[in-house]
Amino acid sequence: MIYVKSMLAGILALIVVPVCLLVIVVVGMVSYALVHSTSGEGSIGWEPISLMRMNPMLWSAPVFIFFTGFIWECRRLAKRH
Repeated sequence: MIYVKSMLAGILALIVVPVCLLVIVVVGMVSYALVHSTSGEGSIGWEPISLMRMNPMLWSAPVFIFFTGFIWECRRLAKRH
């Protein structure tokens, strides 16, 4: 049962961390846009899929987040028994 709860904690961490990061990025972008307003300049296109192909850290981050949540919960439950 410890491993099941630990896996659920890892999956929960895998869901919560990206949501928190997304909120932080959106708030940061909005606050930056309010402070540094543009004067009629256009924007440049951006393809987020290209970042996934270039940077292997983006692929290893979810694995790290899952195992961090898993180990955290597994150690916490093991101390309880």
